[in-house]
Amino acid sequence: MSIELGLSRITKLLLHLGNPQAKLNVLHVAGTNGKGSVCSYLQSILQQQQKYKIGKFTSPHLCHITDSITVNSVPISIPDFDSIRAKLVKMNISHNLGCTEFELLTCTALQYFEQENCDWCVLEVGLGGRLDATNCIPGARKICGITKIGIDHEGFLGNTLTKIAGEKAGILTPGTKFIALDGTNSEEVIDVVRHCAKKVGAQLMLTTADISSEVIETQSWNRIGKENIPLNGEYQICNAGVALSMLDYLQIHKKISLTRESVIAGLNEVRWPGRLQNVRYETSNGDSLDMLIDGAHNGEAAIELATYLDKNLRRGDKALTFIIAVTQGKTLEPLLSPLIHDKDRVLVTKFGSVDGMPWIKAMEPSELADHIKKYTKNVDIHSNLDEAIDNLTSCHREDTQTVLCGSLYLCGELLKKTVTHDT
Repeated sequence: MSIELGLSRITKLLLHLGNPQAKLNVLHVAGTNGKGSVCSYLQSILQQQQKYKIGKFTSPHLCHITDSITVNSVPISIPDFDSIRAKLVKMNISHNLGCTEFELLTCTALQYFEQENCDWCVLEVGLGGRLDATNCIPGARKICGITKIGIDHEGFLGNTLTKIAGEKAGILTPGTKFIALDGTNSEEVIDVVRHCAKKVGAQLMLTTADISSEVIETQSWNRIGKENIPLNGEYQICNAGVALSMLDYLQIHKKISLTRESVIAGLNEVRWPGRLQNVRYETSNGDSLDMLIDGAHNGEAAIELATYLDKNLRRGDKALTFIIAVTQGKTLEPLLSPLIHDKDRVLVTKFGSVDGMPWIKAMEPSELADHIKKYTKNVDIHSNLDEAIDNLTSCHREDTQTVLCGSLYLCGELLKKTVTHDT
């Protein structure tokens, strides 16, 4: 089943389930990049209150499909997942609803969160917002956050920032009371979100517009510093700002009660694998390879990755070694041009099948290599990730830094293959 946006199918399926979404308190996060990080900040901070059960639904998963659905950072058990999903599949078939795989996955998460009596549920939009399956949540049951918006998924969302912003801001449905928006967005994006917020009567809070800001100011917790944010990347101050603005609204309205110390503890404990993560790959013959992995898969994310590389790894014009795979259908120029320099070496490969998402396919390495050769001639083609890494470890130079990027699915495949850890 491929991507097919719309709310009619999932609404009918949820009705047969007894509408679990109508009983949940939801923090709903949209955006082009950074929404998964915001969700991780929200869950980590909220679960500092030991009495709270915090559900989180994010996509895509990195290693196993159950990683998408967690309560207090613990993935749903495979028996629970299989049981709920089997029930949903049976309903879907018997009522001839035609729900997509993502809709079934979203319903699995919502049913599980209700079953676990979660106090708060953090939901990451899958694609867009207005017609995304997660937008089945009643407006009165949620507050919203929107991260940085850029050009991506043009075939579904439109090819201008204004059109894409309109789809993302579609999570603002009647009854929604609050929306936190990353203030580094362009004025045209801010105008669209402001209009949508006014239309439904939601309060709009713009976070700071300076990505180099060292502190986040809120009414409830003053001066949360960048030093309290463990995730790599300058942009993480913006993502944390969106999360803290959402929580600030809840604190002001006495929906939660968090001390400044617990907020900082929650930030310090955040982990979000596959995003500017340093890992060590242990090979079967005892060799090891340190690398930076990042799921950058569009132009905005590539620019942020390039900024990090230039500041931390290139040190001037130092060449880097890349391992890259991308999903079929990606627009490549915005992804490749910020990253690849003419002296860099690139090992082009592809990821395998994605657990629970059979419609996701990798671009063929030979096709990807033809595009990369516009930026560097140092290109090697490998049919799979194992082959690429074997080639790299056999001739790796200590003075060369390795970066694996282009797709979260590629990062997930690496993390499944061996024991890895932050270096």
